Amino acid sequence: MAILKAASPVAGDLTASAGGEVIADKEDVLSEILLRLPTKNLLQCCCVSKHWHSLISAPHFRRRHCRRHASTSAATGLLLFRTFSFKHLMDHLVYLPNNSNDKKCYSRTIPSSIRRFHYPLAFSGFHHLHSCNGLLCFGLLLAPCECNLYVYNPCTCSYASLSLPKKFSLSTIKAINLAFDPSRSDFYRIICIYAYNSENDNDPSEDYVYHILIYASESGTWKDTGKGFNDKYDYLLKRGVFLQGCLHWVGENKPFLAFDVENERFRTMPSTSVPENGRKICYFGDWGGRLHVIQECDGGAASLVDVMELQIDYSGWSLKYRIDIGYLGRAIGGNADGIKVDVLCLVEANREGKTMLIVSAQGRIYYYDIVGRTFEEVCNVSNFASVKQDPLEYKYKWGQAFQHFETLACV
Repeated sequence: MAILKAASPVAGDLTASAGGEVIADKEDVLSEILLRLPTKNLLQCCCVSKHWHSLISAPHFRRRHCRRHASTSAATGLLLFRTFSFKHLMDHLVYLPNNSNDKKCYSRTIPSSIRRFHYPLAFSGFHHLHSCNGLLCFGLLLAPCECNLYVYNPCTCSYASLSLPKKFSLSTIKAINLAFDPSRSDFYRIICIYAYNSENDNDPSEDYVYHILIYASESGTWKDTGKGFNDKYDYLLKRGVFLQGCLHWVGENKPFLAFDVENERFRTMPSTSVPENGRKICYFGDWGGRLHVIQECDGGAASLVDVMELQIDYSGWSLKYRIDIGYLGRAIGGNADGIKVDVLCLVEANREGKTMLIVSAQGRIYYYDIVGRTFEEVCNVSNFASVKQDPLEYKYKWGQAFQHFETLACV
């Protein structure tokens, strides 16, 4: 009978070590291994050696990693922005309950070279914040006639700076939206909606006419599409949602609007019903590739809101939930009057199969289980401030909360 002898620990360690050295020396093999790691772990690997850092930081590697993980990527948190003492601050990253056990908040800093982001508006204006699949876009007024746009990846702290065409200024720009889908392209588009000059511009009885200007990151050029539409303070243009190649906008009274970015044309988009006093929209966003809008219930009590989802074939909106947001305000406030509750995000089918609202109320962030009608406090945001402020200073609405994706996307 043959007797099998276990290899000695020393020999095993030497074999493992030698194998590791071989892999480390084979850059193509090492790349294939690193490409399979989640972004968070990959960023930690940058500290292993200069070689690893150089490999992971290379644009071609980062693009390959984005494409590989695009289909499985999900938002890990919400970046919260707050206006305080004339300063626009990126306050916290609140983890979402879908794929993270870490429910703590922490602050994100920005590159020191764009610290003007924190300056008072008298010295520097911060405008047109928008995000898409892990990238942030915003404008800074650096001088009376100088405006720079920044595209920023909070995960890698990398950023790109670009200028508007000379004939444009922040006074003519109505909104800036970012369009980026790593499953379709390595590059992004910036869609500027600007006021079109005409003889009727000063006539308050006329609808405002807006045109679309697009920046393409692969060429670094701007293009005036000549495409326009009428708007009279109705569409929520600053919070467009980019999905399936189109930017989508909702409004209080008009039919919803969609713009095919690649083909530069408007397309038909179904709308929800319009109550007599107009829609009261509480939230508009996407989750898992589906568009959702939350608005006050048509003809119902003021405390009821409807959660609706757009069908994939754009045939119409379906009612998914009707929520008594007043009940939630009373439950959180612990009294009959209740407190103001603002919806920040809708999370569908998390790891536990629950559909939840992320809400803000008096400086605190809560998870609300829609079906179970239970809520859980995630954090008291005001506790993380260096100087204690009134909790009412930390009131966030959905326009101040942006989904955060862990991505190596290049800017």
